[in-house]
Amino acid sequence: MTQTPRKLFAKACSMAALSFGLMLAGGCRGEIGGNGPSRLGPGTVAGGSGGSGPAVQSLTCNAPTAPVLHGRLLAPSQYNNSVLDWVKVGDDESKDFGGAVDAQLDDVAVELRANAAADVAGKAIAALAQWTPCPSAQAADAACEGMIIDRLGPQAYRHPLSAAESGDLQELFDAGVKEKDFTTGLEWFLAGLFQSPDFLYVFTKPGSGEKAGDVVALSAYEVASRLAYFIWDSPPDDTLYAAAATNQLGDANAVRAQATRLIGDPRFTRGLSRFYGSWLHTSGFTEVARDDPAFTSDLVTALQTSLLMSATQLYATGGSANIAGLFSGQTYYLNGTLRTFYGLPGSTTDAAFTATTITGEDRIGIVTHPGLTALMARPNETNPIARGLFVRRTLLCKDVPPPPAGVTIPQLSPVSQTASTRDRLDQHASNAFCAACHGMIDPPGYALENFDEVGRHRTMDGGKPVDTSGMMVAAGDVSGPFATGAELLGKLAQSNDVRGCFAQNYFEFATSQPATAADQCSLDTLKKSFTPAGELRALVATIAASDSFRLRQSEGGAP
Repeated sequence: MTQTPRKLFAKACSMAALSFGLMLAGGCRGEIGGNGPSRLGPGTVAGGSGGSGPAVQSLTCNAPTAPVLHGRLLAPSQYNNSVLDWVKVGDDESKDFGGAVDAQLDDVAVELRANAAADVAGKAIAALAQWTPCPSAQAADAACEGMIIDRLGPQAYRHPLSAAESGDLQELFDAGVKEKDFTTGLEWFLAGLFQSPDFLYVFTKPGSGEKAGDVVALSAYEVASRLAYFIWDSPPDDTLYAAAATNQLGDANAVRAQATRLIGDPRFTRGLSRFYGSWLHTSGFTEVARDDPAFTSDLVTALQTSLLMSATQLYATGGSANIAGLFSGQTYYLNGTLRTFYGLPGSTTDAAFTATTITGEDRIGIVTHPGLTALMARPNETNPIARGLFVRRTLLCKDVPPPPAGVTIPQLSPVSQTASTRDRLDQHASNAFCAACHGMIDPPGYALENFDEVGRHRTMDGGKPVDTSGMMVAAGDVSGPFATGAELLGKLAQSNDVRGCFAQNYFEFATSQPATAADQCSLDTLKKSFTPAGELRALVATIAASDSFRLRQSEGGAP
């Protein structure tokens, strides 16, 4: 394909994508468990529909409620999974996109997506026989062109093509054929399709007659798309599209049934990987560096894989997957590289990740995984602040206020052979401006001080025994003193607040935005159903069947 037609089409599509992004992407985010708005408590509404105002009022749930649904970009993994499923291209084409789904595309981001689309097109043509009945581009004909448009167009747009949409795609294809040959036409078509707004963005289209504030159902195809990208991190399959075509996604029970089917499919592992990668902040491994020379990039990669597997393998047994399994046990998935570094028995050369039990090291569940404790540390010391914030924000959904404006935060004293990290941090926190916040943050971080900056177990620090005791303040049902880190970890494993927070994190992942006031009824129902039993697969299906997932608050009808 010549450069000029590709760039002209790229510019037209990308400017449309940019306008969609600026108009629709507000209010979304790419990860969970970060510095989002204040968490909503049961039965309350904070602020307005954005969920971040000072007003608090009672909420009644005797009618459906749902938030305004903003548009968002496909996540990079969703982009990759889509082109892999459709045209058998699996080379991480979105690696340079960045992870945020709320990005407002500038010229550089637009060009990156244009280049990625062109790259996908070239590779898809080389693999044509793997995804079409056409033996090759050289042997293809008009019938093959029609089949490709009719198959890929609705998949990429995630709804049946209108006559105008189909005509535009055929016009693009035919322009390339006229320019040179069938191969050129196919390349123009694919490059255009994979940078079109309808593919790059997930958004809803208002219907005629809607009034602002009305709670309306998503269209069947919008539900199908939202469901598949939530549970599979992938596009809908033919069965889901067939359900949409026959209006079988119009109520909670029908959506729950489809969600249950999707959960039983191997593609569920894609959605799990994206959720747990977000929840455990595994993207941070790209910036992890430690002074220990044996802490190599290969080791960091292995730790990231191990952490993700240790969470998601809970679902692979075929039996019950319960949240209790995340916060208990001493078994993790390690390979030979990790067993060598951490001095554990078993094969030290095996590249495969296998279940490895670590005894005698105070390991209790995912929170004490070597990768997670290493991730939340500094190059040559532990970081109780980062670890404490993870417990409060990610596990308990408790906000910590920022430091007072205009206050100079004193630095920690340097690492010392005669002072522990806890001693140094206690000295820092004795400052009156720091004490209140550190009283909430530091204790859960101290509970993990028996794991050093690379995640190894330790009993000494700064020439003295490690002290993992503390007092949890304003921490819901885990508030109070704990004599050891193990005692606090045990409380977290039994905590209803931790279960409720986990449910909220998964809910916000599914909806791609922080919970708002209008989500509170769905969220309260979700927490009440999940907290007693803690069944993880049921949690996913319940989220999919919720009003907040299937409905939206209208901002007004189509002009």
